[in-house]
Amino acid sequence: MSFFGLAALNDLQAGKKSETTLSRCKDLLFSVFAFPVGMFVVLLFWTIFAYDRELVYPATIDTFFPPWINHAMHTFVLPVLLGEVLVQPHIYPQTKHALAALGVVGLAYLFIIWVFLSVGIWVYPLLGHFSTAGLAGFFFFNMSAVTLFYLLGDKLNSRVW
Repeated sequence: MSFFGLAALNDLQAGKKSETTLSRCKDLLFSVFAFPVGMFVVLLFWTIFAYDRELVYPATIDTFFPPWINHAMHTFVLPVLLGEVLVQPHIYPQTKHALAALGVVGLAYLFIIWVFLSVGIWVYPLLGHFSTAGLAGFFFFNMSAVTLFYLLGDKLNSRVW
């Protein structure tokens, strides 16, 4: 949402958009966060959901969130991200800077462990099935996948534009 808000503001400004701070922030947000994390969420969520939905989106949630909300959060993101790649060029940062930023986001996401330690409930039931080593491996796999999605986004952007 932050990315698309910045993109809308950027589109509304007059003059050369590619050189503004707002445009650079928009490109950074898309290339390093929106595209790789969005793609990761869609693919990981539906893979786990297909295996056992109770691990990521228990059926009891359906009474509060209708299926269209689930698809808005976990399906519609994919065509919107791919559409963005097709209609708008983005300037990607140096890979080392992008990966450092992704690493910061990955470390911040480990906040969900603090939630478990504080409340005793995992944000995603799947995480309760892992040992400590399994959690470390799962988070390492996740960061590796997000990194690959960053590289994919960079490649797609350069091929299209």
